[in-house]
Amino acid sequence: MKNQSPFSSIFRAALLALLPLASVANALVLPAPSITSGRYAVACSNVEQDFTRLRSGEAPADYWEGNPASAGSRYVTDLLVSPANALTYKVAVPTRAQLDVFENQGGKQLQYAAVACYPTTAANSRANYVLPDGSVIPKMQRGSEAPLIASNTEASDGKWPLIVMSHGLAGSPLGDEYARVIVRLAAEGYVVFAPFHADARYSKVKLNNISDYFYVLSQYPEIAEMQAIRPLGLKQGLDYILSKPEYANTIDADQIAGFGASLGGMAMMLAQGATMTTSLGGAERTIVRDDRYKAIVGYVPFSGYSFQPAFGDSNQGVKRVRVPYLGIGGTADIVAPISRTSQMIEALGGSKYFVTIQDMPHGLRVQDAPELFGWTFAFLKAHLGRSQAERVGFNELTNFAGNADDRVQLRTTLPWGSRDEMEVVEYYIKSVGKFFITGLPAEVKALDSLPSEFERTGLRFATHRLDAPVGSNMCRFWANDGARINTHFYSVIPSDCALLKAQSWARDEGSVMRAQPLLQTVTLPVPAPPPQCPEHTVKVFRYFNQNLINHRYVPEPILSRMVMTADWMPDGAVFCAGAYDR
Repeated sequence: MKNQSPFSSIFRAALLALLPLASVANALVLPAPSITSGRYAVACSNVEQDFTRLRSGEAPADYWEGNPASAGSRYVTDLLVSPANALTYKVAVPTRAQLDVFENQGGKQLQYAAVACYPTTAANSRANYVLPDGSVIPKMQRGSEAPLIASNTEASDGKWPLIVMSHGLAGSPLGDEYARVIVRLAAEGYVVFAPFHADARYSKVKLNNISDYFYVLSQYPEIAEMQAIRPLGLKQGLDYILSKPEYANTIDADQIAGFGASLGGMAMMLAQGATMTTSLGGAERTIVRDDRYKAIVGYVPFSGYSFQPAFGDSNQGVKRVRVPYLGIGGTADIVAPISRTSQMIEALGGSKYFVTIQDMPHGLRVQDAPELFGWTFAFLKAHLGRSQAERVGFNELTNFAGNADDRVQLRTTLPWGSRDEMEVVEYYIKSVGKFFITGLPAEVKALDSLPSEFERTGLRFATHRLDAPVGSNMCRFWANDGARINTHFYSVIPSDCALLKAQSWARDEGSVMRAQPLLQTVTLPVPAPPPQCPEHTVKVFRYFNQNLINHRYVPEPILSRMVMTADWMPDGAVFCAGAYDR
């Protein structure tokens, strides 16, 4: 977090590329990437600007970064030739009463803009657009031209994965070489969506290093609000781009990844539902939670100051985040020191990796660029896909044999990927005083739309989707005799499912998810120890309330913190799941 983009020197000499990712499988060390273009030609959305509007002493970056002027605010939309044909949207900020971190911007509709780049068709003959610093926006749309997005011949549906990119503090998608990074990501086969956060609209903080404590200490509420606006811009920006058919019809919504640099790395964590430290007194808040991401990359991710972690006490506020995560840090970084980054990554609940580059500061030198792109693309290929072989191959990757000294500091790979998981949430039904769990997206959406009747309890765990390669099918029965019996029953045990199926009052609702069965112990001594769960999963216990005629399903880690009245009788552990709360 400082007044310098992590990408300020990436492309001084040349644009760096990758080896084909197929070579990742079963490899321990990959050769240094060669200097070459990407796999696909790239085009971008309309960001045409009229630079004659700049007043004396102004630079385009003043508008891209939102630097305030004596005469008022500045933003990139002030320079756009055709704002109606660019990617622009409004971000609704919760009121202060809804979320107390928004002291100054609460209740407002904030103007946002973004740029998108994508693999384009061979027939695209549109001209490049050159920015004042020489950066090129390739084959840029002009006026009301629609995007010319190629079909992905490697996907059965022709769609591309999406990367949402969040830049660092005092940066923008068009400044400090970010535009070239975005183009390079798109050239590898991604639609890339990058908002202009323009943090200076909300906070004047521009730290050269974290020894500048005075401004942080005196203006922390202002800084916290700025940090909290970022994940709102990301979530509502993702809503926006997926609402536009010309983009949404070309994007695989099941392959959405995030890439955050520096403060953008913090923003990506907050967008996943990590709790944020919102005051010097240690108050913590969840700003927003977006379940659509399947993998996250954090480059020199900001995780707080030496005196104030970003994600609650000891950065434990990320422990509910299960999205596979790759962190890349530098051993000479004093803005995002690897000790704090490591603390954050270790607390994550899913597959997680931390790669360090020796002697790299809070920025990227040319010699480190192959490692950044190498690790990023290998990670995304492994964790956005459904291939176990790709994940195994990535798990064996130790480093890229290039100019930099990159080392794996932390590696935890779950046997399944994020696209295999299904989040199961519990609701309290106010009218009848009963509990109900579901992971079916349509049901979750319907129940969330009726908060006056269906209230989330906060209890949740991770099972598997029906198309996952792991686990056993779980049946669901609605036990309802039209009178007193009214509850739902889940099981992965075939004999349980058969028994319920034979009852006249049990409605078979089919298989709704998959879960890991308990591992039965068949070894001596007698009596045998209780069944256990596979690694990276926890026991889920079933309770039955005979008075309510209601079942509850509770993960083991939170049982000790729950108050269960005497009328809730335990049925024991019934299956295994991933824990959001450990």
